[in-house]
Amino acid sequence: MSSQVSGLLKESIAPELQDALFRPGLERDFPLVLPYMTEINKAHVLMLCETGIISRDVARKLARAILDVERAGPGAFRLDAALEDPYFNYEARIIQATGPEIGGRMHIARSRNDLKAAQDRLRARDKALKVLAGEVAVRRALLASAGRHAGVVMPGYTHLQPAQPLTFGYYLLGLAHAFERDHDRLAGGYARINLNPLGAGALAGTSFPIDRRRTTGLLGFARVDPHAQDAVASRDYLVELLANCSLMAVTWGRLAQDFYVMTSYEFATLTFPDRIAGTSSMMPQKKNMVVLEALKARGATVLGAYVGAIAGVKGTNFTLTVDGARDGFRWAWMALDDTIDALTVLRVAVDEAVPLPERMLELVLANYSTATDLADALVRENVLSFREAHHVVGGAVRLAIERKIPADRMDAALIAEAALQVLGRKVALDARVVAEAVDPVRAAERRAGTGGPAKADMAAMQQALRARLDGDAAWLTAEHARLAAAKQRLDEQFASLAETALQEAR
Repeated sequence: MSSQVSGLLKESIAPELQDALFRPGLERDFPLVLPYMTEINKAHVLMLCETGIISRDVARKLARAILDVERAGPGAFRLDAALEDPYFNYEARIIQATGPEIGGRMHIARSRNDLKAAQDRLRARDKALKVLAGEVAVRRALLASAGRHAGVVMPGYTHLQPAQPLTFGYYLLGLAHAFERDHDRLAGGYARINLNPLGAGALAGTSFPIDRRRTTGLLGFARVDPHAQDAVASRDYLVELLANCSLMAVTWGRLAQDFYVMTSYEFATLTFPDRIAGTSSMMPQKKNMVVLEALKARGATVLGAYVGAIAGVKGTNFTLTVDGARDGFRWAWMALDDTIDALTVLRVAVDEAVPLPERMLELVLANYSTATDLADALVRENVLSFREAHHVVGGAVRLAIERKIPADRMDAALIAEAALQVLGRKVALDARVVAEAVDPVRAAERRAGTGGPAKADMAAMQQALRARLDGDAAWLTAEHARLAAAKQRLDEQFASLAETALQEAR
């Protein structure tokens, strides 16, 4: 059988290769890329007509065929792996409807290289906007929950050991800051996605007098991608999107890990409604945090797609290649969908997480996390240097642990005894000062003016975070509106071209 796509090649692709290499990807990708291919074809045909590269009559007939394909949808195609890929299957359908003299003109002044580059950019743009929307929703949930729980004192940990008293609201504000940085990275990457490669051809542009700015406007791109070879050779914007999603997955994975520990029986400082949990098929007492486990797992799949993508591009020539532009990104689109879904799950988890204030306070009263405040008090009262105070309080904590004295029962006598053991001299500290130092609520509130859990600091941070969040959400709304307007213009102008064809046919 001779090739269906080439006058040079005498043979069609071997059946084994069709089944092993082309058919799986064709059947998987065609329904997903068909809408993007249709939009690109609409913009390209309009531009070819307006520049006089094809006649208005040819453009009208192409417009009718393209709209017929759009209405029929992917289910109307009988995909043929001998045609290699989605575009050749699409073009074959157009040629079948209009004849080779008309249908064969649709591909003037372009290559599959710039068409697929545009297709990937449109697809990545849609995914990036959905990721940004999910991330904005997570930040909004974090700020709302932080406001609700601003006064809920909890133990803070370093190395998973008691460190200093915090509040649950303060902890959530820290995550809001982290997700804000994720937004900044994603928004910066979005600007690098939103460039128009159409007109780049195979790698050196085209000799036809095309209007690249026209297709840029019709497809809602921000500007033309200026260098033809770079436009088709590079998928770094997609690698960057995966990298930024991987970084964000690290953030949500750390949150999920913290929540996972906090919901354990041994910690028991956080709980979820039953609708956010699973159970055991054997053990009836189990309330498994499978949602949190799934969040942690999603981070691994996103990271795997990023590694696969960058490994696929590494070592390829600086031009279009299958490994550098297609196979290397086999898992990219699934990972981006996983990211979008994970952000929805994360928002629900943040909304539904219920801190257990009594248990949190019980732990923070008992776990000596106010020890730093005791040391600070010794310094503040001009009794000791900080290093001496650190040693004395460390000795006092050791005595308290040995005698099973909880942190909130440590007193001036215990400090004096520890000082005598550690420094060889007595140290006097007022009983009221000691009592205030070991009070975890006061300890949290004392950390003011340094980005700590004091209410004033938290209020200022929350106000700033909310203002920036509102700005990010407004930009997102405006960008959706801009793209919707561009699509409406494209569809109206293309429909007008096709309608003229229908009128003339009558």
